[in-house]
Amino acid sequence: MTNQPGSGWPQGPPPQGPGPTPPAWGAQQLPPGVPYPGQGPQYPNQSQQPRPSAMVPSGFDPRRALGEAPPASVSINQFAPPPNRTPLLVTIVAMVTLVLVIGGGIYLRSQPAAQPSPSPSASPTASTGPGHPFDTPTGQQRGRWEILDQTWTDEGLQLQLRIYSDNGPISFSFVAFANASTQVIAPTSSPRSPDIRTGTATPSKPITGYVFFPMPHEDGTIILATGAGLQMSALPVKA
Repeated sequence: MTNQPGSGWPQGPPPQGPGPTPPAWGAQQLPPGVPYPGQGPQYPNQSQQPRPSAMVPSGFDPRRALGEAPPASVSINQFAPPPNRTPLLVTIVAMVTLVLVIGGGIYLRSQPAAQPSPSPSASPTASTGPGHPFDTPTGQQRGRWEILDQTWTDEGLQLQLRIYSDNGPISFSFVAFANASTQVIAPTSSPRSPDIRTGTATPSKPITGYVFFPMPHEDGTIILATGAGLQMSALPVKA
């Protein structure tokens, strides 16, 4: 029997060699491209096959062990130096100081002006009494002295003097000079007594006596000094 076209026989001889396993009898015919059970997906077109990179999870790093947490993200701002707050602190301190100064000025202006306290009166250098007061060079004793009488002679000036002590003994001596010159004149022996060219006065015993100066008849100055010659006071004399 020969194969005739259109008789239902294949037009050519059956393919040689093993071919795809036909589905079992009675199995449901699947559409093209759908795999039979147990077979992988069918890709008629090579461009439809999945690429290896598409099957790798996003963020996968082959150098890191599985299950290891990804490293935290690092920003360059983390390495920036901390902000400098010194100008802000200086500004705050300056403002606080200004407020205190202004507040202090307002407070002082609101206070009534203080009345000046009366200054204590200066204590006299000597107690009340006759004569011209004086202090010793050490300031520990005070006294007074006076010229009771003066007489001019051809030889010089005769004086009657009195010396008081207000507290403690005071040793004394005398010198003189004419105002027209600077020559110092020491006293000599007095023609009248008692002669008190030197001596010591106490509060209970003032000294009164005579002193003679061989000096020209002209205006002069009598100086009261300590026993050691240190000046304590001076009195003028007229010619």
